[in-house]
Amino acid sequence: MRRSLLSVPYPILFVTSNLGGGGGERVLVNVINHLDRTRFQPHLALYQKEGVFLRQLAADVPVYEIQPTECGFLRRNWVRMRAIKRLCTQLRPALVMSMLWQVNIVTILTDTLFGLGCPVVVNEQTALKMALRSKWQRHIFWPLAHRVYKQAAKAIAASSGIASEAQEMLSLSPDKFQVIHNPVDLDTIRDQSSLSSVSLSTTHPRLVAVGRLDRPKNYPLLLRAVDRAVRERPVSLYILGEGSERPRLEKLIRDLGLHSVVRLLGFQRNPYATMRQADVFVLSSDYEGFGNVIVEAMALGVPVIATDCPYGPREILAGGKYGVLVPPGDEQALADAILSLLRDPDARRRLGAEAKKRAEEFSVEKAVLSYERLFLDLVEAEM
Repeated sequence: MRRSLLSVPYPILFVTSNLGGGGGERVLVNVINHLDRTRFQPHLALYQKEGVFLRQLAADVPVYEIQPTECGFLRRNWVRMRAIKRLCTQLRPALVMSMLWQVNIVTILTDTLFGLGCPVVVNEQTALKMALRSKWQRHIFWPLAHRVYKQAAKAIAASSGIASEAQEMLSLSPDKFQVIHNPVDLDTIRDQSSLSSVSLSTTHPRLVAVGRLDRPKNYPLLLRAVDRAVRERPVSLYILGEGSERPRLEKLIRDLGLHSVVRLLGFQRNPYATMRQADVFVLSSDYEGFGNVIVEAMALGVPVIATDCPYGPREILAGGKYGVLVPPGDEQALADAILSLLRDPDARRRLGAEAKKRAEEFSVEKAVLSYERLFLDLVEAEM
């Protein structure tokens, strides 16, 4: 697509499934909201116009629902592709960026079949090896992803680990990837942390965990680690998030006799006021694409314990310099780390202060500037 240098702001079309309560959706909203409006005019296409982050989207962003009704697998993806093509014909975007691997494949296939007339960028928020684990996904999507991703102008990865894995698994050139750590709106986090929220009891040290109640977060590991820890000293654990694993977790809490220790607080629109009250923030995941909640806790000066899982925690915590890393799946190591920090208030204060400084490296301003530079490079290379 040939454009005049005077045709700014450039329209940019973002594509994803919805604005549900996940880290990737929060990242997308942060990027869109903070783009320089003198350079870019963002538009957002959603499979379904729904999700808790819709109300956080800037008011000047047009939102298009491209698959309002459910239908079979082949038909719904055909409907999505045709809708993306129609939008591009209507908007003539200077660039399209999709987010999350299923949406990425659909968007690049649309460009391959119909031609969108502009660079297409894909954004990976999770490790593909972990996301595509079932047998049918390995047999169908891996070969498809290998062929399709080659067509993207650039693949943005939330962490170096995601980029390295995708490069190896998809046999792509390192030049195809650019690592941009997820933007975290530090000012908003700190402002919201001072608002009213659930008041956590101060009777015992407070552990807080935040994230969807699904298997990759491995909350059973955290519950078993807390079960070990409370044998030595009393603690309280608060888990913020909602998801399909809630019944399983409620049963495990009953089985372990932790009903007076653990509270499942559900999804909270403002988790930061609760996170701020934590003595220790804990992440027990089996894998992460990045780990936005780690940075959010660090921004509030809360010391962090995280599993050293693929791929984000090690990058964020600089190998353990700004927080405590423990082996994934090791409940005793997690329990020991919790008890060690709780015994040492000086270590908690030191880690919290250093973490707060480290969080500045992941500010929304720095991350969005990297997005803007990439977008401009790709758009102006087409002129």
